[in-house]
Amino acid sequence: MAKSTDQELRFHDRVDAGRRLAEHLMAYRAENPLVVALARGGVVVGEEVARALGAPLEVMVARKLGAPGQPELGVGAIAPGVRVVDERAVHELGISAKQLEWITAAETEEMERRQRRYRGDRREIEASDRTVILVDDGLATGVTARAAIHALRRQRPRRIVFAAPVCASETAERLRSEVDEVVCVAAPRHFGAVGSWYADFEQTTDDEVLKILSRSPREDRPRSAVSSPSHVDDLVEACGRLARPLESLGDLDPLMEQIGDARYVLLGEASHGTSDYYVWRARISQRLIQEKGFSFIAVEGDWPDCFQVNRYVKGRPDVGGNPQAVLRGFTRWPTWMWGNWEVVALAEWLRRHNASRPEQRRVGFYGLDVYSLWESLDAVLRYLERVDGRALEAARRAYQCFEPYGGEGEAYARARVALVPASCEQEVVAMLTELRRSVPAPGAGAREAHFAAEQNALVVRDAESYYQAMVRGGEASWNVRDRHMVDTLERIMRFHGPQARAIVWEHNTHVGDARATDMAQAGMLNVGQLVRERHAREGVVLVGFSSHHGSVIAGAEWESPMQRMRVPPGRPGSWEDVLHRTGRPRALFPLGGDEAHADAFMDVRPHRAIGVVYDPDRERGNYVPTVLPRRYDALIYLDETHALHPLPLEPRPDGEPPETFPWGM
Repeated sequence: MAKSTDQELRFHDRVDAGRRLAEHLMAYRAENPLVVALARGGVVVGEEVARALGAPLEVMVARKLGAPGQPELGVGAIAPGVRVVDERAVHELGISAKQLEWITAAETEEMERRQRRYRGDRREIEASDRTVILVDDGLATGVTARAAIHALRRQRPRRIVFAAPVCASETAERLRSEVDEVVCVAAPRHFGAVGSWYADFEQTTDDEVLKILSRSPREDRPRSAVSSPSHVDDLVEACGRLARPLESLGDLDPLMEQIGDARYVLLGEASHGTSDYYVWRARISQRLIQEKGFSFIAVEGDWPDCFQVNRYVKGRPDVGGNPQAVLRGFTRWPTWMWGNWEVVALAEWLRRHNASRPEQRRVGFYGLDVYSLWESLDAVLRYLERVDGRALEAARRAYQCFEPYGGEGEAYARARVALVPASCEQEVVAMLTELRRSVPAPGAGAREAHFAAEQNALVVRDAESYYQAMVRGGEASWNVRDRHMVDTLERIMRFHGPQARAIVWEHNTHVGDARATDMAQAGMLNVGQLVRERHAREGVVLVGFSSHHGSVIAGAEWESPMQRMRVPPGRPGSWEDVLHRTGRPRALFPLGGDEAHADAFMDVRPHRAIGVVYDPDRERGNYVPTVLPRRYDALIYLDETHALHPLPLEPRPDGEPPETFPWGM
């Protein structure tokens, strides 16, 4: 097994990694080997290996079996004709046979779809009495590699060599007992994630796999497996048939019908700085509140700041009647996400709607996020100062524990990760325990104020875990954050009672089911996935948003000043490109019916995702490989979109909104 230093193994991209891996495999050139690449990322690496060895290239699909609610935790894997299960993990996690079969069935369906897409009508890989080099872009847990190896063993090859640019050393050692040789450019002991060893680790799409296979030597390549312009044209035509017009509130009727009695409606956005997404989400929310009695809107924002908005829209007397002043309370960067004129319009509408309603039926506005460690701790202190002097002492001890870190969650987390014994966990748990024992003060809104204080304490508890995971790196911090957001959503639902119904506003990367993207391969889950898994019987509808071109508010780097930036046309072959070619300026695409689950729609295509940091000239990393009908139940497509209207950081002298203020809400 070849080894290198950590510095030497940093690959530019998969092409670079494949070329460097091929140098370690040249001894097999004389054996006329067959290169079998694991889809999708392994195909890019495999092409370089096959080219260097003058060998044919084949593709195999293997899928990890993720634990229910923890897809990043593999309990097995499948490959054609093979299932490998970690029986110990299944037993320890309490996964039933029925659950395991359900997971297997879902992953088998996706595996077979990809096999058909890549291989067409080709028979099984012919590996009998041959040297087979099985290639992937990295080896982490090895669960999918083992399944692929077992599938190849059924073909009775003369020799199996597993090869990857970078391998977790312990996994590589274990795998040696199952193959003839393991070849890695490097096998670091402190491995982390595969992507951390690449400068560019953008996920490979189906179209890229097909292009590689179409130009690579193969022993019996059918034309049916190769992408063609006619296939894309057919998809554009099918999307055109599926599209519903979207010009007015009445055009949302098909979506309202699709939502029906669902208790959870999650509304996405393809950026955090696009006015049109906020306006259409507000329009959908208005109809859900007025026609279906939805209870609250929960957003990708901090709990303390959003709770002030909640108090404003419910008409609390000490908040005042100026929504701009309330929204300027969002001082954490990026301030424009909620401090904007679009949310001013929504807040004013909610306040008017609530004005004539009894206390218990007023529609709320809450934040689901986990960032506000210091602000939430301060909010608990202020609440207990008014309500319960005994519980206040526990809160002060927690405050004093965090105080040396200057209110910075990251500074605290770095101390925890280092050799400094800096844990404030005991103080946080004691504060939460005492708070739960305290009695709400009398008066209007007292029950909700106590609920909010308890939630702030829970934010402090989970923020501690989040910042530790963030400092350590990897995908764990994302999962901590999204689990916190779903747990918070469920607490709000319980607070509102058994008939409660929720509207969620978050980015597409949180709303669209992670299992329909490359996120699952990276061990990441998200809000949409978790809500589907936990509440499918109660009704869950995920609505994504997309646009082809326009403008957006974002920052050039983290905490840099906000800018109005252009959004270039969607890249060729992306979902944005396909939907643009339908010629619809705005459209609603219902994705729940049989028509949307035809083979054409099940392609994995890039789907744009713009965050708070953005560079329109370097957009390649802003696309998420997506199976659209599995990621969302419906998609709202807006061909041209416009930048959000942020509130000025200081109040305008005239107090007037811009001319483009969305009065239509």
